[in-house]
Amino acid sequence: MITPAIGTQELYKQLQTLIETDIPCFIHGSPGIGKSYIVNDIAKKNNLELIDVRLSQLDAVDLRGIPTISNEQTKWMPPVFLPDDENSKGILFLDELNSAPLSVQAAIYQLVLDRKIGEYSLPKGWRIICAGNKIDDKGIVFKLPSPLINRMVHIVLEAKYDDFKVWAIKNEIHPFIIGFLGFRPDLLSSEVPGSTETNPAFCTPRAWNMLSQIIKKNEDINILHPITYGTVGYAAGIEFLSFVKVYKTLPNIDAILEGQSQTIPDEPSALYALCAAIIEKYSKKEEAVNLFEYVKHLPVEFNVMLIKDLIVKDEDIAELEAFDTWMEQYGEYII
Repeated sequence: MITPAIGTQELYKQLQTLIETDIPCFIHGSPGIGKSYIVNDIAKKNNLELIDVRLSQLDAVDLRGIPTISNEQTKWMPPVFLPDDENSKGILFLDELNSAPLSVQAAIYQLVLDRKIGEYSLPKGWRIICAGNKIDDKGIVFKLPSPLINRMVHIVLEAKYDDFKVWAIKNEIHPFIIGFLGFRPDLLSSEVPGSTETNPAFCTPRAWNMLSQIIKKNEDINILHPITYGTVGYAAGIEFLSFVKVYKTLPNIDAILEGQSQTIPDEPSALYALCAAIIEKYSKKEEAVNLFEYVKHLPVEFNVMLIKDLIVKDEDIAELEAFDTWMEQYGEYII
């Protein structure tokens, strides 16, 4: 039986519970979908230190420490990256655990179960979170030993567009990408290409974020074709570049925000592009009043999508009388 996967927003909730109950966990997920980012972010939200240890780069001796002689006895010196302040609080993030050599995985047994390794003890205020890629992601991954598996809660993370979109709006991902993935959410994440493929690039939230940064520096898409293919893959790149051409034909966004245009595109791809462009340009609550009038002319699904995205960018619009009126008519569509 396959374990149901969860999205990033649900992962935040589950990790919060595990942190509060001090239960170690393992996050399984494909490359580039945000495992490390989420652990880093939840540490910040809980005001916890974060130590990120990439286990695939270590040997067993790196964890237990180098042996020294003291009073005619052997003593192991713990590595400097493990916390030693008994009053500190944090998350020890053991990443790439299932890509680590078996000797390293064996060395982790005691740390995960007993919070000890050799003579070292993890301070009480620290929590353990592990992560790694899935076995079918075509990376260097070993099946975890059963004793280690049984020492942790296992959570499978999946890239979901709705979660990505909230993050993308808050982090100002380029509207070309938000609009395109709204139109083709299945391309947020794609399978890792086989070894015979000439282009090894594939779609992940991380890859789309990289492409966003590139486009922000140079919006002349005509010279970015090779970079686009090399970031998200050839097939997705072709579709994305075609979508950008649609984006360029949109009505005047400034005029819409100023309440001076009611022009509505016909094609779904253009409507997705339009909504992304409006959210990107929106800057003040006065424009929201005009948008509540404008969305009346949009198909219902785009009407609701645009206002939901607007709330993500500016929660204060909920104070407007126009928002209350809109909720009376479309509130049932808000999930």
